[in-house]
Amino acid sequence: MYITDTKKAEDWLLVREEAMQSSDSLLWMKIFNDFFYGRLESRYLKPIKLLQKGDCLGEGFSISAIHCSIIEFLESTYKGVNYKRVRKGSELGEYEYKSSKNCFISFLTQRYPFSQVFNDEIASDFYSSVRCALLHEASTKNGWKVWAASHSGTEIVCAETKKVFRNDFHKAIDSYVLWYRKQLLESEELQKAFIRKFDSLCK
Repeated sequence: MYITDTKKAEDWLLVREEAMQSSDSLLWMKIFNDFFYGRLESRYLKPIKLLQKGDCLGEGFSISAIHCSIIEFLESTYKGVNYKRVRKGSELGEYEYKSSKNCFISFLTQRYPFSQVFNDEIASDFYSSVRCALLHEASTKNGWKVWAASHSGTEIVCAETKKVFRNDFHKAIDSYVLWYRKQLLESEELQKAFIRKFDSLCK
């Protein structure tokens, strides 16, 4: 099973034991590049680039839908948790979650640079009216619109006019990835969370 465009589950298992024993920054830079960024780029970022280069009406919806899918992956990797659909009589494990909403809002309100723009109210509205509306109905709701970019190029969203600027949003994701890389190389807790996440992906 490929977990990136070039890496398989068994490749992760080969490096996993060394990762469990070492917080060496060179090792973790390679793990970040090979597995985290390799997965992010092949599954999400390359398709977005193709949409950005194309000349097709409605690409903004597609790009924003992919962005919303990325967010849950980024946050669940940061925390080292995995989604579980809870059926009657079943319980959540220590590193499992059942609410995509909580995961999504946590990312927007706590992770750089999104936390500079989103509070709980804006994030909750964005989750319902953009994320859920796009993924479930292929439409935004409650007055939200997808625009290409703000005048500043860094606005991400405008809560007052209910606009999401997809190009600015993409730049913010790029900024988060760079920020996360730095944190991962320095934090054993984030490294443990990373291992939990990729263990789950490779099952």
